[in-house]
Amino acid sequence: MMKNTKNRFWADPVRCALETRPDTKGMLALGAALMAVYAVLVLKLCAAMEGVAVVAAAAVLCAAILTAFAWRALRGEETIVLLCTAALAMLAVGAHLAMLDIKPGRYSKLLEPLLSDMWNYELVTAAAWEDDGWSGVYLLLCALLSRVETFSWLYAVKLFDMLCQCLAAGAVLRIALLRGAKRYGAIAAMFACVLAPTMLMNAGLWAQCDATFAMFTLWGLALLMEDHPLAGCVLWGVALGTKLQSAFLFPLLIVLFMKNKVQLRHILALAAAAFLCQIAIVLDGQGIMSMLTRYAVQLENARWGDVGLSDNMPGVYGLMSVASVREFSGMGLFLGIGCALLVVAALLKARKPYNHDMLGLAALLLACGLPLILPQMNARSLYLAGMLAFAMAGNARRMVVAGVLEFISICTYMLSVFGHTVMPIIPLSLMAIGCAVLVLLELVEAMGLGKHEEARQA
Repeated sequence: MMKNTKNRFWADPVRCALETRPDTKGMLALGAALMAVYAVLVLKLCAAMEGVAVVAAAAVLCAAILTAFAWRALRGEETIVLLCTAALAMLAVGAHLAMLDIKPGRYSKLLEPLLSDMWNYELVTAAAWEDDGWSGVYLLLCALLSRVETFSWLYAVKLFDMLCQCLAAGAVLRIALLRGAKRYGAIAAMFACVLAPTMLMNAGLWAQCDATFAMFTLWGLALLMEDHPLAGCVLWGVALGTKLQSAFLFPLLIVLFMKNKVQLRHILALAAAAFLCQIAIVLDGQGIMSMLTRYAVQLENARWGDVGLSDNMPGVYGLMSVASVREFSGMGLFLGIGCALLVVAALLKARKPYNHDMLGLAALLLACGLPLILPQMNARSLYLAGMLAFAMAGNARRMVVAGVLEFISICTYMLSVFGHTVMPIIPLSLMAIGCAVLVLLELVEAMGLGKHEEARQA
């Protein structure tokens, strides 16, 4: 047998090498070699960029993260499969690097002046910036970036977002595996989160950092699924200190508490983590009330700013010819809270045993349904829903939801970034509502509350 194997190797060495199944040490050696080659390639192709060494280091780190997540799921597979996934990870990072030099208006008009102003103040004062009601983690990031003098701020923002997006994609892979997805489907969901047009446009064209709050929110959900309530709640607290939209999933804490998956001390840890993310506001002397009302300031600025009830966001208000913040904002807030509580009540009354798929569908329903009802949403409000949709895409109906949500996001991004209307807001709103209904049907079926399930039990 050994002689035949040796003969086969010498007869066709390349094929034999690609068909081997490396162990852990072999995978580490192969990954190190690939990342070294990738570093040289990035240094060569990006030689004209400012701070090319930092760019190459960030690129290699992100490619290594994606490759490590994929290879961990593919342990025991052939070398050719590992090489293909590593190449896909490198291409995904390369797509982000190709847009580093794009300087959007948001950066020129908002971020660059903000960072320049922060540079004139101490770090604590910069991290407690009062204008526009920015939240703690974003302010801390901007305050730290303002201290950088030898590297492009634009590159730093985009590279940081690329790193967060890769980590968020790893959380999507983990959630997909936990809900019962096959390995290749879970890996496809992970790469969709870094290669989807809206994921590329969010940072590459818009210089946004939505991947930051999505990373904390998704990893918190994954850890809660894996029965790590303390770590999961702490990450959700950091997510809350990053962006208020992370609270879309917080109604699930009621379900987890009633299922004895989360204790009161874990919820207190969440509150403590959110408090610590905003601690610079207190240290700067603005007081605790200023910290607690920071998000209220954001909502008030949006309420009286030059934006409508829905800033390029499809939903219920997109079906109205005239939608005024003064008339409908209060109704939308209470309606959103009521819908979230209905989801909680349905989960608690589910006829089937609690499982990860049910929890993931509930998270997706909250993430894609609440932005359609709540006031003052914007074109980026479906960012988290898009990632969760990829993680939960396990059948044809769920794949349709993921694809349509991505299409809706592309249309809203095109309008917000380029001012180009791909499709009118009314059909987009109907499509978004249809996606939420499909997710609701999936959740009802998973909970065993549908008519077909009742007939089967009878």
